[in-house]
Amino acid sequence: MTTTAKILDFDGEMLTIMPTIPIDRELLKKHPDYVEIRVHDGRSITNDQRAKIFAIIRDISIWSGDDPETIRGFFTWDFVGRFGGECFSLSDVDMTTARHFITYLIDFCLRWNVPTKRPLMEHADEVGRYLYGCLEHRKCAICGKVAEVHHVDRIGMGRDRETVVHVGLKAIALCREHHNKAHEDEADLFEAYHVHGIELDEYLCKKLRLGKGEDRK
Repeated sequence: MTTTAKILDFDGEMLTIMPTIPIDRELLKKHPDYVEIRVHDGRSITNDQRAKIFAIIRDISIWSGDDPETIRGFFTWDFVGRFGGECFSLSDVDMTTARHFITYLIDFCLRWNVPTKRPLMEHADEVGRYLYGCLEHRKCAICGKVAEVHHVDRIGMGRDRETVVHVGLKAIALCREHHNKAHEDEADLFEAYHVHGIELDEYLCKKLRLGKGEDRK
């Protein structure tokens, strides 16, 4: 069961809330020890966020052949089902939910190779999560083409790529063209497109098969 609640008091440690609908039956039936709290940031979706969402939905609609309203309804429903919360409208949803929804839509496009009118980087509200998704799906963070792994933290001379531990090293997904430009002037490329390397974790290293001699610097 998911509902909202009004904050009645907070003394710096103890929080007192009042649910907007009765939940006594759920409490008596399930006897929960914990509840999930998501703080509403109080700020509504911006026009820029709304425009980004509609642009991505339009691209998915063209790719799938379904009308935009059907696409929007499905993804809103799926987003709530995956991450919790209540169904929302793009007219007044809070800014934080809108940001996460944009990231969710971008991840779908990366995963399923959805062609977009504009680079997905221009839509990203959570740049770090976008760069992570590009590595995960081997998509160039700048143009969206098939990508290679560019090591921002260099693997130095004499170090065996098949045995070096990549976890914690910074990298970014770049196509061959942008990869070559990164080797010519990495700082200039990163500044021009507002991208940067992110730290590799165990999941990405396994996904990208790093440490097995299959990545290209």
